[in-house]
Amino acid sequence: MPLKNLSHFTEFNAQSFLSLKELRYISSTRWTEKSETGSEIEKGVKVGVLIFSDESDYPNEKNNIGEQLTVKVPLATMKDYDSFQPMLTSVEIVDIEKAIVYGEYRNQLSLTAKVIEVVAL
Repeated sequence: MPLKNLSHFTEFNAQSFLSLKELRYISSTRWTEKSETGSEIEKGVKVGVLIFSDESDYPNEKNNIGEQLTVKVPLATMKDYDSFQPMLTSVEIVDIEKAIVYGEYRNQLSLTAKVIEVVAL
């Protein structure tokens, strides 16, 4: 018999997953959702990022280089990302509010966080 509510007991460590990856900005789009009345509510910005390099230690030879993530950034505006250049701007995902693994094969990731430019020293 299938067990119920198991997902409430599994945790995803987003910081650990992202820690050994270099991320690059790809794009940004408005993040809107429909209200109960059918009108659109501006929630923030969806930022697309690319996993440019991946030094994580996995249990097999596979890695996530070339995979894309979409990060929902609450209260952000498109102007916040005007200076970001696709494939050139290195970014970091910080202040993670929500990180949920989902999908039939548990291979999808939903992130709500901030995306900031990595400033080289």
